Amino acid sequence: MDWTDFHEFFRLIEDDNLSLFYRGDFADDITIRLIDLSESHFKKGKEQMSLKKKVSFLMAECFQNVIRYGEELTSDHYLQEQTAYFMTRNYNNKFYIASGNLIEQSKIKFLQDRIENINMQSQEELKEMYMKVLGGDAFTAKGGAGLGMIEMARKSGRKLQTEFEQINDSMAYFYIQMIIDSHERSEEAGKEGLHIDHAIQMNQLLRKNSVIMAYQGDFRQHTILPLLNMIEKNLMVKRTKYAAYKTLFHILVEMLQNVMHHGFIVNDNREGLFTIGLHEQHFTISAANYVACEKVPSLKEKMDHFLSLDDTDLKELSRLILQEREDGPFRGSGLGIIDVIRASITKPTYVIIPVDDTKFMFYLNVKV
Repeated sequence: MDWTDFHEFFRLIEDDNLSLFYRGDFADDITIRLIDLSESHFKKGKEQMSLKKKVSFLMAECFQNVIRYGEELTSDHYLQEQTAYFMTRNYNNKFYIASGNLIEQSKIKFLQDRIENINMQSQEELKEMYMKVLGGDAFTAKGGAGLGMIEMARKSGRKLQTEFEQINDSMAYFYIQMIIDSHERSEEAGKEGLHIDHAIQMNQLLRKNSVIMAYQGDFRQHTILPLLNMIEKNLMVKRTKYAAYKTLFHILVEMLQNVMHHGFIVNDNREGLFTIGLHEQHFTISAANYVACEKVPSLKEKMDHFLSLDDTDLKELSRLILQEREDGPFRGSGLGIIDVIRASITKPTYVIIPVDDTKFMFYLNVKV
């Protein structure tokens, strides 16, 4: 993801407690890993456990909605860019869960009527509708008969938000979003929150940069492991196609650990932002984290020095750092970044910009 779009993306989600975006293949094992990653952010407590169950359930329903109503991609290159999309955000005491997928234009009226009908019902009426559909025989070949959407409205307690984006004469992109209040007694409860337009804007920005996954939140061991599992499972599908798989995963681990170990702590969180893109059989990994002001000069000096060296010099520097440990000029640090630079097919780029009086943001972009 290039710096301009990355910075715009960061600006849009920087106040989120959690942001998770996924574009690609939708399957049960992917659903499980996304839910695991989301659940790692919930704290202990009865109220949090109840909220966690609700959010996890609605995430699974949103995924199933894509599987039920989504169309399979064709060999058309442009349509392949319209891959299915999933988003969950925790912002201002609300969770936002959204998805998007290709549908035939002929299905738009059917979906509009179904969702309009659901949105007109009270909670009691939705329960009755659910039981009626459950006891009927209107299930389609893909299953559901609208049960998933009814449950989305019931569990979220809000009207479903939808939008249809025309792709060509026969195909459209169908977006749906739910909003869940984090705390029933919050002053923010009941307010509308972010409109579905925000979810659409995010997908368009990620699509433009061929991003298949993005994550913003706390980078610690309990969140890093589900994230790596999610990435590995998603890329397993592609590993026979792309020879760079092993190198890619090594770089991913190094860059995520760099955020985990060196990121600035904000509100007891090691905050960071990470994206991975896939374009023409090459992966682009971008990561950003906050850095304390006093650490910026040494970081910049180290990065400039490393990037000025060729592969032979970098290899020798790695050997010296391993020997020097705590006694040399780099005091044993920098091995991960050196590995990243050596593995990249082009020189990595970085940007360091001020955020406030206490911290800067460090952005690193690598291509494999």
